[in-house]
Amino acid sequence: MKKTKYFDKRIYEKDKKIKIFFVILITFLIGMYAGLAINYLELQEKDAKIRSLYVEIDSLKETVYQYQLERKE
Repeated sequence: MKKTKYFDKRIYEKDKKIKIFFVILITFLIGMYAGLAINYLELQEKDAKIRSLYVEIDSLKETVYQYQLERKE
């Protein structure tokens, strides 16, 4: 005996809307995660650059201090 399938237009439309919602939601979450990951990597890069600049600034302060000591003598 063959099963007869009954299609209800309302159920079909709701199912279609739910599928579209989940596709949009998944796309949004993937995009948000990618954006956050890229932002995190850029922040790490900037932090490393700032730390290297602090080292350079400290080196320049030491050089200026040594230069001032030489001028006083």
